[in-house]
Amino acid sequence: MEMDKKGMLNEVGGAFVVSWLVFSGMGQGMGTLTGALVLAGGWMAFSGAHILPAVTWMHIMTGDVADSDNWMNNGIKLVMQVIGAALAVAMMSEGLDDLSPAYDATATNAWEFSMWAMIGMIAAGAIVSKIHASCDAWVTAIAIMAVSGAYLANGDVTGTMSLMDFGSAHNMGSMVLGDMGDLQDVAMPWIIDGLMFGIGAKVGMEIDNNMS
Repeated sequence: MEMDKKGMLNEVGGAFVVSWLVFSGMGQGMGTLTGALVLAGGWMAFSGAHILPAVTWMHIMTGDVADSDNWMNNGIKLVMQVIGAALAVAMMSEGLDDLSPAYDATATNAWEFSMWAMIGMIAAGAIVSKIHASCDAWVTAIAIMAVSGAYLANGDVTGTMSLMDFGSAHNMGSMVLGDMGDLQDVAMPWIIDGLMFGIGAKVGMEIDNNMS
């Protein structure tokens, strides 16, 4: 497999910008118009970058899941997103003065299972993937803002929070630069919630294909 160095750098750059301007202390989160505009700008500026882990999982599950290159290429994107986010966290923390994770495992209850939360993630993946496949980047960004805003407005503080706020790469970056104490709680939404979102994208694609 040939390494796409430009794609890797675009992923780092896009994740850096979104983590810095959306998920850091100065940001307002993805459930806001500012978050959507920054994300749309990131997609336009860093061509081909997924930026958000949920989008990468969407591509994994709608691609050939039996293809090792599909997993490898997208797995690298997930890692690059964490690196970009970690760089933003380090900059916002002024180097090594304060690198404690921004993630609060006790608030998100990452290990708590909720059937309705899982169904919500699958539904969100189906909706966002359809818009992503059919519309311009800014429309997808608005859809992600709406999904994130809907969950936060409902006061959902279960394991879906870190996915529906779409900040799992930022949380991973914060955790890596911290004491690694919340590794399991941070990794669960990054992987499992993302996988549910990707499964939703696959379900949506199959429904769309059967209706065409």
